[in-house]
Amino acid sequence: MTKDKKPKPVVHSPPDDPLGIDTDKDFNVEARRIARDAIEGRHQEAVEAEIAAALRRWGMTPKRSTDDPDPGEEIVDPKKIK
Repeated sequence: MTKDKKPKPVVHSPPDDPLGIDTDKDFNVEARRIARDAIEGRHQEAVEAEIAAALRRWGMTPKRSTDDPDPGEEIVDPKKIK
């Protein structure tokens, strides 16, 4: 290669992280976005992946799917509580 034809540098982009905070944006706006996403159930696959990764780091395995109710928990209709 000649001096005129230098190779372009390789640009590495971080992977898309829907659960992350964009540090270039206002923190309070980002925190509200993350909270809204959580309440609305967005990014369920990313949440499950984060949970699985944390359990692996801690040497734990999931006991059950987070979608399955615990058999020991009774589902109670709050309207029927007196």
